[in-house]
Amino acid sequence: MRRKNRKWAAMAVGLYLLVMWSAYRWSIGQRPADGPILEHIQHEEMRKFKERRALEAEEYAKAQPHLAEARLNAAGPAFVAARYDQNHIVFVVTTNTESRFSASPLMRSGGQPTRVSAPANPAAPLAGLQELWEPDSQALHFFPAIVQKTQPGEQWILSLSATTTIPVAIERTVIAPAGCSLGMGFLASIPPDQQHAFAASGHDYFLVRNAAVAPVDSPIAAHIGEFPDWKTPPSLAHEIEQQLNQRMQQEVSDIDARLLANAHSPGASAAELPVGNARPRLKEWIHADQGLARGEGTLDYDLHAYRLTPDGAPRLYVRARWKLNDAPAFLMTAWFQAEWPKPESQKAGSPDTQPVLLWSDSSWSLAMRQGEAPASLGDRLDFQTILNEFDADSDGWAELLVHSYDIQSDQTQSSGAHSPATASTTIAPYLYTDKGLEPLKMAFHRDLQSPESCLDP
Repeated sequence: MRRKNRKWAAMAVGLYLLVMWSAYRWSIGQRPADGPILEHIQHEEMRKFKERRALEAEEYAKAQPHLAEARLNAAGPAFVAARYDQNHIVFVVTTNTESRFSASPLMRSGGQPTRVSAPANPAAPLAGLQELWEPDSQALHFFPAIVQKTQPGEQWILSLSATTTIPVAIERTVIAPAGCSLGMGFLASIPPDQQHAFAASGHDYFLVRNAAVAPVDSPIAAHIGEFPDWKTPPSLAHEIEQQLNQRMQQEVSDIDARLLANAHSPGASAAELPVGNARPRLKEWIHADQGLARGEGTLDYDLHAYRLTPDGAPRLYVRARWKLNDAPAFLMTAWFQAEWPKPESQKAGSPDTQPVLLWSDSSWSLAMRQGEAPASLGDRLDFQTILNEFDADSDGWAELLVHSYDIQSDQTQSSGAHSPATASTTIAPYLYTDKGLEPLKMAFHRDLQSPESCLDP
């Protein structure tokens, strides 16, 4: 090589080395933090796969209540049945059929109804079906269609629990007075070979259908039911109480904002509570809620643990009440999810992870502030109660039979005045989900008014 070209060659070599070094440094800077490029690609594919599976699981979870509800409804409505005596159940298929004290054709036309013998040991007091009457056959054409079409001896299916169903036979049509109205239903007998299972059931409230529910293609043995020996560890109880107080304060803020927004709406003055009503007015409730927000309320609650889902993890049902000056100020139910501890540290009924608050219901508290609840609401923690658990389609998700005290608007009298909210209850089946209870058919409504209050003064 000529001497005059050596410097150009050296410059070219240096430039090449510089470019290569820069390219190497750039490639180092571009290397993924989780390893070489191939590993990075694998990790990305795995991440996307997990995201797809999570999305599919979320979509499946959203669709599951609708699929389960469709399966349950395909068998027809489930009616609330109550234990009448050791060999019978009673269930009402239509409520508020007639006024109890009017000239009802069910009670007066074409003959006289016959009083059904009351059981020696009445059961199922929440249903209030201890007084039954058998209507005269001449009143048949006044009966609702479902009553006319159901014949004595017809077989129905009674769900005793999540795993046990038995046949029952329609014995007779009955009229069930409740409050100011009449309902109609049936007294059904338990076959002799099923009476032992019926007697062994620890429940007094059931579901009865005209046909059995078809199970899912792959039944799940989820062992639905309450954990009978559940004990809440102090650490878990402390965490639950903290979350209950936080949710209560959030709900109080939301309820007060709603009440204040509606305070000056058209017609608000017409709905003002009458003088002498036991419930405080809006300003007094706002003052009470400020005390709750400051943590001045006294919390008491009870807790029940259930297995309600395919994953088997306990779901904790809490009924909570906060008092101010020894008077109920806030009512709420809440559902938590807990996890079982690891095998090496497992103790019966003692999860070792923090509970997850799934959802809550404070509708009773809103009703108290709007004057839409009886004054006795909240005196006890029985404003809502789970009466039984089922899994009719064997999909691992429970159906719950729930008793609740109703909330309703004040009744406007003909004079324009407002009468206090009357007490009534509902026993209804629900499909449990981790986002809330989905109502199923058919609910049983009970009027708690005394017969004397139904008569005009």
